[in-house]
Amino acid sequence: MVATRAEIIDAIQAGRNRVTATFSKLSEDQLQSKIHEGSDGWNARQILAHLANRQPTYDMLVSIAVDGNGTPPGGFSIDDWNQKLVEERAGRTREELLEEFQQVHDHLIERARKLRDDQLSFPVILPNRETNLGNVLLGSGGMHSIQHASEVEEALGIDPDE
Repeated sequence: MVATRAEIIDAIQAGRNRVTATFSKLSEDQLQSKIHEGSDGWNARQILAHLANRQPTYDMLVSIAVDGNGTPPGGFSIDDWNQKLVEERAGRTREELLEEFQQVHDHLIERARKLRDDQLSFPVILPNRETNLGNVLLGSGGMHSIQHASEVEEALGIDPDE
């Protein structure tokens, strides 16, 4: 099954709204709170940086589906990729990260609108699954943002409805 353009755009907008609502109300102390366990675990600010820096990831995913053979480059590590992009944003303020996040996801919505219907079904082969571009954009563009916002809310005891 392939996600429809409307489903993709709705998910991206829902993710954008949830991330903005969640991260806008965090205090500076909460932004510094570690959310992911382990020595390489991210704090809330780093999670926001991860969500803000998704443009290169989205570009790569669309490119491997539309222009390539559906697979990332050999030796590609999503963890290393994500960490590098987060580190590049280490000095940015919450406001700068939220602005970048909004711009990236506005651009992704426009890109989704311009993809042909058949391109949404183009294959994308990831290390953990084989899927299609439509479902990748639905998951990466919207559900991924909601998942991370939810993790932060849960770790910090925040009610998303308040």
